[in-house]
Amino acid sequence: MASSTYQRSNQSLPSPGADIPAAATPDVHPGMAIVGQVAGGLLHDFNNILTVITGTIDILAEAVEDKPELAAVARLIDEAATRGARLTSQLLSFARGRPPQPCAVELNELLVDVARLLRPTLGTGVEVTTSVGADVPAVFADPGQLMAALLCLAIGARHRLEHGGRIDIQARRMRVDGSGAGGNSSDVQIVLTASAGAADAAPADAVFSEIRLVEDFVRRSNGRLELKEPHGPAASVEIVLPCADRTPS
Repeated sequence: MASSTYQRSNQSLPSPGADIPAAATPDVHPGMAIVGQVAGGLLHDFNNILTVITGTIDILAEAVEDKPELAAVARLIDEAATRGARLTSQLLSFARGRPPQPCAVELNELLVDVARLLRPTLGTGVEVTTSVGADVPAVFADPGQLMAALLCLAIGARHRLEHGGRIDIQARRMRVDGSGAGGNSSDVQIVLTASAGAADAAPADAVFSEIRLVEDFVRRSNGRLELKEPHGPAASVEIVLPCADRTPS
């Protein structure tokens, strides 16, 4: 598949001494910082609700431990609250402008969380799927910022999906020659594809109009960002990140 490497713009980062929005830090694009500032209040309230749930679920579980059916429900609530707390913590770290804290990130779990957030946001007319190759290792990145980057790209493509369509997010290990899945490379491809239901093909940079908001994150993660040539109504953007076992020195 032909691809065109996305080139940095001289205007993608503020110049030294330029005014930066209060929520921004030198490690966060101002546009991403504004998104984080708006989301931060909602996430904080949601986190408080989850704290109440996780703080009382043990009491409930003990009260129904002799009732198998109710005990199973309590376990489901506990698992959902724990998952929600982890997700909220990751997004809050971005929303509060915390400096990046890269670590080993398992993509299967993270992409599932991304899909859960996208489905209600994009609506029932847009199908959201994720897939992770069996041989895909953990990547080295900040989990909250990686999640925010994928959400930003997918939601930014929503204007091309007004009449329905799908968002596919695939992760695969690159070959040694960089041509795709399989092999023993130290890089992982994350490909986000937006496919319009009945729209004409559009340039990838028109579909992913918010790409500059995630460019700095990819660069700081020692990764690469590419826009793929569209195939019919489908356009793709590719993020390449290093494996966690190739931690930058």
